[in-house]
Amino acid sequence: MVRFIVMLYFFICALLESFPSFAQEQWSLQQCMDYAVERNGSVALSRLDVDSKAIDIQMAKSERLPNLNGFSNISSNFGQSQDIFGNNARNDNFSSTLGVGSSLSLLNFGRIKNNISKSESLAKASKEDLELLKRNTRIQVAQSFLQVLLQQEIARLVDSSAMFSALQMQKIQKSTDLGVSPMSVLYEAKANHSRDVQKQASALQEIEKAMLALRHAMNLEDDRQIAIDTSLYLLKQLSLSPQEESQLSSHLWDEHPLIRKYQFLNDAMLADAKSIRANLYPSVDLSVNVGSFYFNNLTTGMGKLPFVNQLQNNFSQQVTLALNIPIYNRNAVKHNLQKNSNQILQNAEQLALNQQQFKQEMQSYLLNYRNFEKQLNLSNEALANTRLAFAISQKSFDAGKISIYDLNSSRANLLNAESEMIQVRYNLVFSKLLLMMMAKGDLTH
Repeated sequence: MVRFIVMLYFFICALLESFPSFAQEQWSLQQCMDYAVERNGSVALSRLDVDSKAIDIQMAKSERLPNLNGFSNISSNFGQSQDIFGNNARNDNFSSTLGVGSSLSLLNFGRIKNNISKSESLAKASKEDLELLKRNTRIQVAQSFLQVLLQQEIARLVDSSAMFSALQMQKIQKSTDLGVSPMSVLYEAKANHSRDVQKQASALQEIEKAMLALRHAMNLEDDRQIAIDTSLYLLKQLSLSPQEESQLSSHLWDEHPLIRKYQFLNDAMLADAKSIRANLYPSVDLSVNVGSFYFNNLTTGMGKLPFVNQLQNNFSQQVTLALNIPIYNRNAVKHNLQKNSNQILQNAEQLALNQQQFKQEMQSYLLNYRNFEKQLNLSNEALANTRLAFAISQKSFDAGKISIYDLNSSRANLLNAESEMIQVRYNLVFSKLLLMMMAKGDLTH
């Protein structure tokens, strides 16, 4: 009878979980990760940096275009001056210039082109930084999400244990009322039920703590209530074939954003080196100026030379080709090339270090996955034997062959075996998820 009631309890729980919750939204793991990525502050800052790098590209490309500047000035001079014959004379005057000037780089030995290439590579590296932050956010949310599922399953185990102890207490109460069982057995059954009720309260607290950690990882609004979707396909597909493991490992070297980031940084440094070397060669600039000027000798009287007439009569155009030949720049080019070379070496060393680190991490994750896979098989075997032992203990207690203390010890062993199996299963799921996230960055790829 007790076994039937326990089975009925699990059937009702499964039936209730099959209906959607109308009070709260059902969120899948992917939805939680996507929401967290959109709300994460570090991701938002990284997006702004990507936008800034895009502006740098536009600025570098704009260097190819001519500039256009207007100029104007007004000046006045008072006093006397001496000519070459020693004669002194007043030189009070008023002058003004007005015009438009433009300049364009005609020859710069690829400096502008390489600056554009450098800006584009830095922008790509910034995008990889953004992808890294997204990956870290997704992993953090996935870990919190699985922790909620784990605590919910443990709570269901505790609930079933509390229900069993309640039924056992009722059964012993009737037996005690009939004078068959002693009072000590009844008190022990009540104490066991009280402990199970306490475990229920602790289990609910663990669910609340895990849910709070998930809300924090998602940056969820305080007034928004959600319920997580427990139909996680990773819980159903735990095994990875050797071919899948090989694909994940090989995919890591081609697609991981941190590796691509340093490749782009290296490209940026190579383009920067070419841009620095361009300063060793002559450059040619074209400039065009169009304007006029006004001059009035104040000693002859203000206004005798009309302003507008002078501007019209003094209108002129000037075209200039400027050749700049570098001779000595205090070894600035040499020093900048040395710094550039050191930076390239640093990036290469950092890339090699990261590749080694990722290889070790993947080996560690694969080792953990295989170990948890073995542990799951062993824990399932141990759980099956513990269930058989508990079933025998229950029959023995009903037959009066063992005490309630032995029955409670057997029931505690069963609860521990079930909890250990669930913990190992979720450790296996998280190890698999880490492998997928490290290699692909998301579950949708």
